[in-house]
Amino acid sequence: MITNYYTLLKIEASADLNTIKKAFRKEITIYHPENNKTPEAKIKFDLLVEAFEVLSKQEKRASYDLLLTSKITNKPILIEKKEAYQNWQKEAKTKSKTYRESSLTELFLLDIFAEAGFEALFLGTEKLIEGVGDTLGDVIGSIFDGL
Repeated sequence: MITNYYTLLKIEASADLNTIKKAFRKEITIYHPENNKTPEAKIKFDLLVEAFEVLSKQEKRASYDLLLTSKITNKPILIEKKEAYQNWQKEAKTKSKTYRESSLTELFLLDIFAEAGFEALFLGTEKLIEGVGDTLGDVIGSIFDGL
């Protein structure tokens, strides 16, 4: 069965990457073990990481959209596409375990440095600080938007 990641993240299928990231940050905060220790939260957390891992990568998202369309229209799914989907789920489980073991602060810092871009490390401190500052503002803003 194919999970609808858009519904899970509470976004439209046309959402851009920034919207996907914002939705992921908001939901992951709710279901992270620091805030929610229920068995249901663990399952939801794993699914959120899986959704983000697929929807945040252009190639995976395009393939996923085809799978989702096939599910909705009851068209047969290509075996290769289904196998790819199952591989994404396995990859996401590994990442989810790492994310669960990390604090929310560590996850947001990881996100900040990924947003700032590793190329900024080679462009000099000024560009890195600028990128981190912009992203930190976005992260803090998205947290307050959820309140």
